[in-house]
Parts: sequence; structure tokens; C-alpha cells
Amino acid sequence: MTKRNECPIFSAPMAGVTDKPFRYILRRFGMQTLYTEMIGVNTLAYRHPSTCKMIHIADEKNIIVQLVGVDEDNMIKGAKEAEFNGAIGIDINMGCPVKKLISNGSGAALMKDIDKACRLVERVKESVSVPVSVKTRLGWDEQHITINEFVQKMSQTGVSHITIHGRTREQGYAGQANITAIEQVARQNLVPIIANGDITDRQSAENMCNKECFSGLMIGRGILGKPWLLQEIETKKKPSFCLSDIVLEHLDLMLHYYGKHGLYVARKHLAWYARGKKEVAQFCRNIYLEEDEKEVKRQIISFFTNAEEKE
Repeated sequence: MTKRNECPIFSAPMAGVTDKPFRYILRRFGMQTLYTEMIGVNTLAYRHPSTCKMIHIADEKNIIVQLVGVDEDNMIKGAKEAEFNGAIGIDINMGCPVKKLISNGSGAALMKDIDKACRLVERVKESVSVPVSVKTRLGWDEQHITINEFVQKMSQTGVSHITIHGRTREQGYAGQANITAIEQVARQNLVPIIANGDITDRQSAENMCNKECFSGLMIGRGILGKPWLLQEIETKKKPSFCLSDIVLEHLDLMLHYYGKHGLYVARKHLAWYARGKKEVAQFCRNIYLEEDEKEVKRQIISFFTNAEEKE
């Protein structure tokens, strides 16, 4: 977490992105409080190896674990396990638009049954001693903007805060986030509100902080390939570092955490780091076809060193 104008700024929990290696890189740039990626409580209850690995956070500090699911017993088990492993907070995902989750009644589907969503929070709160928060959206679609009712009822559960992504489930990540709608909810002062959506640089973050009604901001896709962005927002200048060193360090962390599979998981991050630079298409083709770790590292050094020299 960083601060600007007394407005904390968090990196968003992102499935397949904010894993342990990426959290380590974020900490290199001063992030203190971090969210895990979304962890499914059903697969956790079945002790799926990769899911169990995601909740192993005992070696990290100031971690909020985000859980997704609708089964109360599994959610309670997941919350207790997260707390046992050292989580300082539990965040329940009630906004993910992925069909697989919606089909079983979790994620964004909980916006359609606010009473069930509130009961879920109450049960989890009863089971753990750490704060419980929620991340959601404005509503199911433009005809069903239910965020006001959602916040009013959810505030009665004692939830610590609510993060609102300024889009509907139907929008997914398309179109423009409706920050005004989040602002209207925040000004009711029913519960601390963290605003999320279309914060991509220092200026957009400052514009949000200046509204003075939000208890914090959350940046998601804006930090992809730019893990230094939150520090840049705080200090008003880009921190000094060698990009190729950061990229190589991130790749090594991925290889250590995932093994050989880390080379494939890292490809999206490498593409994000390269975004906007000359000859990025050729670089991406090269790394997506390459199976040898040493050759990928050589490609990284060559590409990013040349890119920095031309900037």
C-alpha cells in the first residue's frame, strides 16, 4: 500500500497475475499491503495442490487473501486457513464476471442475491478475527445497477470496506468505468469505499484522490508490466531501475515458484513489460516459441537493453 493525499493505493487481486512472484516484485517498489490472486474455496476444500500452494503466505507480511465461492462451509474453512497462514484480512470476491464462477452462484452472481451475499459475509466474520471485506461491481447490467442497495445492506454486516469496480458484470472490462457512480455511493459514508477502474497513471490516480470521498484506490490492469506505478504515483516520478534486471528477476522468481512451467506462465508478463516498445511483436513471437530458459533470458537482455538505449 502507498499513500497520496491520505488516500491509500492498493494493487488489485488478479487471477493468474498477483501470485507470489509478482507480489515479490511489487514489494521491490515499496508496496506494503498486498492481495493474493483470487482463490477458489471449493478447490481449496478438495485440497487441489495448486490452490493449496496459493494460500501458503506464511513467509510474507501484510497479505489480504481474496476468496471466491458461495458455499458457506467452504468459505469459512478457506477464511480460517488464510488466517492461520497469517492473512491480515479476508476479501470476498463478488464481482468476477467469469461464466464458470457465475454458473455456480459465486463471483458477480452474488450481486443478484444481496441477502445471500450478506449472510456469507456474516458467517465468515463470525469465523475469523481479521477484517472481512468485499470486492464487487456496480450491478449485473445497465438495467440492474444495484450497488446502492448492495452497500446499504452490506454495511450492516460490519464489513471493513467495499471495493467497487466501476463497471457492470455485462461490461466485463470493456468501456469506461463509471467513477461518478462509485463517488455517489462513497459520499453516503455507510462504509469505507475503495474505488477501482481506469486508474492507469499518476494523473488518473490524482484525479480520484482529489475527490476526497474514497477511503482508497485500487489499481488493476494499470500495473501490468509496470509494477513500479504505485511508487511513481506516490513520488511523482518514475523510480530509477534497470528494466532488464527487473524482468530477469521476475522470470527467475517464476521459474523457482512454478518450475519449468514458470517459463510459460511468465510469457504474459514479459509481453506486458515489452508493451509500447519498438519491435515488441517480434520479441513476443520469439519468447512465445522459445522453450530454452537461457535463450529467453538472452532475448530479454537484448530486447530491453536496446529499448532502454533508444528511450
